[in-house]
Amino acid sequence: MLKPSSSSIFYVLLVWVVGSCYGFVLLSSAAGQNGDVKLFVPGEETLYNLHSTVVLNEKNGESKSVGYIVSGKVVVQVVWSKEYEKILKIQLKEPKLHIKSRKAPSPDGFVFHTSRLQEFTNEPFYVHWDNGKITKILVNAKEPTSLVNLKKGIASLFQFQLLDGTYEETDSSGTCTVSYTSQEPRKIVKTKRDCISSDLPYLKNPELSLDAIVTSTRQVDYVFDQNYQHFQTVRSQETHVMSVSSREDFGNQVHSDHFLEFAEASQDKISALRGNTADDALKKLISSENLSEESLRTDKESGQNEDAKGFSESVNEVRELLASELLGTAGPAKAFLKLVYTARGASKKDIQKTLNSKKNAKILPQLMDVLGSSQTLATYEAVMGYLDLTKEEQLDLSERYLWALSLGSNPNQDIVEKLFNKYKKSENIPVKLNETLLLTVASMCRRLTTSPINHDEKINQKFEKLVLEKLRKSKDEESYPYLRALKNLRSPTTIPDLLKKIRQGSAKEGALAWKALIAFDRRHWTPEVKKAAKKTFLQLDRKHDSSSRSIASEILLESRPEDATLKEIIHHLASNDTAYEITQYALQKIRMMAEDDPELKRRVVQIIKSDKKINNYSVLNPRGLSTAIKRYFVQNPSGNGSLISLQEINSAIVKRGIVNIVWDKNGDTSELFSLGIFTSGLSSFRSSDSEESEEDSEPTTAGMELAVLGTQLRPFVFFNGQGELMGHVWSGTASERTTAYQALIMMQDHLEYLRLGSGFIVELDLRGAVSFDLAGKVEISIWGRTANSLVEKCAGIFLTGSMKIDTSFVRSQVEFTTSLEPQLKLESDIDFSANMRCCMRLSQIDVQLKHNIFKIERIPGSKHKLRIAKSRKYVSPGKSYSLNRKNNEMCSSIHQ
Repeated sequence: MLKPSSSSIFYVLLVWVVGSCYGFVLLSSAAGQNGDVKLFVPGEETLYNLHSTVVLNEKNGESKSVGYIVSGKVVVQVVWSKEYEKILKIQLKEPKLHIKSRKAPSPDGFVFHTSRLQEFTNEPFYVHWDNGKITKILVNAKEPTSLVNLKKGIASLFQFQLLDGTYEETDSSGTCTVSYTSQEPRKIVKTKRDCISSDLPYLKNPELSLDAIVTSTRQVDYVFDQNYQHFQTVRSQETHVMSVSSREDFGNQVHSDHFLEFAEASQDKISALRGNTADDALKKLISSENLSEESLRTDKESGQNEDAKGFSESVNEVRELLASELLGTAGPAKAFLKLVYTARGASKKDIQKTLNSKKNAKILPQLMDVLGSSQTLATYEAVMGYLDLTKEEQLDLSERYLWALSLGSNPNQDIVEKLFNKYKKSENIPVKLNETLLLTVASMCRRLTTSPINHDEKINQKFEKLVLEKLRKSKDEESYPYLRALKNLRSPTTIPDLLKKIRQGSAKEGALAWKALIAFDRRHWTPEVKKAAKKTFLQLDRKHDSSSRSIASEILLESRPEDATLKEIIHHLASNDTAYEITQYALQKIRMMAEDDPELKRRVVQIIKSDKKINNYSVLNPRGLSTAIKRYFVQNPSGNGSLISLQEINSAIVKRGIVNIVWDKNGDTSELFSLGIFTSGLSSFRSSDSEESEEDSEPTTAGMELAVLGTQLRPFVFFNGQGELMGHVWSGTASERTTAYQALIMMQDHLEYLRLGSGFIVELDLRGAVSFDLAGKVEISIWGRTANSLVEKCAGIFLTGSMKIDTSFVRSQVEFTTSLEPQLKLESDIDFSANMRCCMRLSQIDVQLKHNIFKIERIPGSKHKLRIAKSRKYVSPGKSYSLNRKNNEMCSSIHQ
């Protein structure tokens, strides 16, 4: 081994010290408070060549792109100067547009094309340069926004600092955090990050799995000539990529290269401005010329879409696609997205005209989905002018509108306040609609708290106070709507009231309180919640409903319990609890979670092996029919989609059955859809067994609970009492396939505008919708003592994402569309003639995913149009999901 000498160590240290300090020494000495830097010398005119390139493409950039180059000459003169404060006169000469063309030579692929850019009024503009920062820009008031933005992009290149450090700057990119670093002699690198454009429209879905992922890199390189008298080159490069969170290989990108290159400098007679201060000189300029004072921040142009249509006209074009029988396919979802986009800019009069048209009578429910998802005051006022919430005959339409409002990821606070006031004065509104109104306000209040737009928290506080007051005064059935509202609201300050209902309320109230608590984010499961869950599961304080106990066990297990708590749960499996379905449910839940969590699996195995009372066949062998399973239908680097089926059995009958569609990304879990079935009092339909049946005395009832995108809808009751049940059995009304729930739902809703350093503004738009149809049928044979049921979830999903630059002289756009039509079937065959046998089959059909990419470029005022398109198809084969061994054995027995 070579031992370094003391001289070599000294040399290494010297190099390290010099290298570390090089940038600071270079720039501070070169600057010397701008000492040796002689940029912008009074009386000198500097000429630069401009090339500003913008290219749009799909995310991977594998194929041909669209885009353009703006070229020209930039002349800079110093017309007023005082130490390190200057006024620069800048003129953009001979601006030309170069576009992508199939006839263009390789490799650049750009050719010159005439455009309005050459026709614009184009006068010199002025900037106030103060020790490296540009505080003002003066432009001709008659110039179009497109040209002014381009000039702001040019001016922004002259804003720089010579000393290393981090600053906050506002320029054509917006307000950014900017870092300066010297890397080589005569070179400074400026890096921009966290650029904010709070004045531009912004929509964002707070659910990570349903949002867009936008990544940006921005860098400006300044290279001086040897004498520090001019910029040799200034190059601003940036890339922005938008992708779908749930499928990150689908997306678009835009790249901008804004380049100034020194051409020549000359000493000419330049007309200097007079004034003791820069402000004096600027005021004289404004008064003598038609100039407008602005900041470097670019302005969004008004809509340039010449093909824009009104709402009623757009509905006429897609009316046939909105037919109820087509819901569950992708066509209605595509039409829905188009109409939501149009509705957001539509007038109240246009919407009223559409609603009153007889041609639209059959698609009014779907139009309510559209108008609710648009979340504008104009649509709200038009709908409320059409609907009368007190009329029973308009119940379905009213609910459809309120459901759409409750599912929107970006609620309108004004609408929330108006609905809240309606609820407070809801004496004449039907009971079902009144509950839907309550649940809608609760959901919208919760979504307001996660909205990227600031809102007044008073409305949330007022609503929560009202719900808690009503809950405290109500008992039994009167309290149910308020408990469901607290599930949608999910405010941590309501947890004490929910725990009180668990301790002191009826069994059903306790179950609803637990359903509310399990919907909260895990971080809100306080020690008090976990303590109450332990008491409920083990029944340490009182007798609890079986649903309460099963939910309590879920909370205990999902809250990452300590070894002592986990040991108590596992030890309870060997207890004398006569409600063995509860212990079976807990065991199934442990097994399901252990499949995805190796550490939990290790802990569980260690606890079981350490106790012979538990580690034996009689305890771990499935005795009951309750199940808890998780099966993946999508697994990719962008996230995992899974089906979670929870079946809580009581007296050999499903008491609480849930099928959840869940998306997990980086540990962040989103429940996209949840179908729940609940029953009580059905013990007369099964043969006797030894299990404790505390529900035998409850009224006979069955129904369905739906939660969409985390929002609980009011329950749908199939029948109340044995009379209604037998009526369905004898008439056969449930034996035909019947739609239980249909809707058009906005899934992705992301809108963002990015200011490019070159002065252009790019629109990022990601919108996704699902056309949903839930249907089923049940056949019951009293004589054969058998039952067969089918539940079908059909969804048509359509997603579109685009990046678009729309100016008055060029328009470029890249867009992708994705569509698929998944279908899930849950079939159950039950034989209760002798020993209870239940066979459940969960299956998924083949799914074809279609992915299309479109790239378009136009020049307004000309016939030029470039369009590039390509398509891909992916097929996901159908599958049947294995539930568990016990179910497989019963299926073999029934279908032998």
